Amino acid sequence: MLHLGSIGKTSIDVDFSFFILIGLFVVLNYDESRGIEYALIWIPILFLSVLIHEMAHAAAIALLGFGYSHIVLGGMGGHTANENMRRARPWQGVIISVAGPASSFVLMVIAGWLWNSTAIGQTDKMLKVFLPLFVLANLWWGIFNLIPVPPLDGGHATRDFFRMFLSERTAFVISIWIAIVAGALVSIYGLINRQFFLTIYIGWFAYMAWQRWQYFREHGIPGD
Repeated sequence: MLHLGSIGKTSIDVDFSFFILIGLFVVLNYDESRGIEYALIWIPILFLSVLIHEMAHAAAIALLGFGYSHIVLGGMGGHTANENMRRARPWQGVIISVAGPASSFVLMVIAGWLWNSTAIGQTDKMLKVFLPLFVLANLWWGIFNLIPVPPLDGGHATRDFFRMFLSERTAFVISIWIAIVAGALVSIYGLINRQFFLTIYIGWFAYMAWQRWQYFREHGIPGD
């Protein structure tokens, strides 16, 4: 684990699996005709996109009065941990969950504006490559995280939404079946469109949701 430092009292670490994720993107986007620099541009894109996404979660947690958090960037994106979150009310959980995807969409809009409406965004050689990819990455990252399958933000937000007006048991049942069905549909979509990374990623999460359902049938609501 590599410790990057802290913002306020929120600490930021990078797990070595995050470097594997970055390496995968660099390899997949390498084009010999364009040079290695066009693949390496994904390093700052991924780092900034994931870090700011997690910082938005941490900011929402702090603004709601739960104190500082611990951010870890890893091979599956990022994770923001806070022990005080156990006291969060359902509506607070929804706000904290959607803060991440919301920040991704804000980044997308800002980068899009810089790309289309500023001289430096249209003339600087690096920014001409960086900005459109940054727009695309944050659009995808925001939408991806809103898929209602835990542990994605959309999965947590869905359960907390139903917890606002239903019992814990009913909210779990509804949200877990939404996760199973939505995960299966997204996986099939990815398979049909040859987006195998999406298929494997979401398919695994859907399977985990199914496992939680099986646990629920035998033991009751599993802990988060």
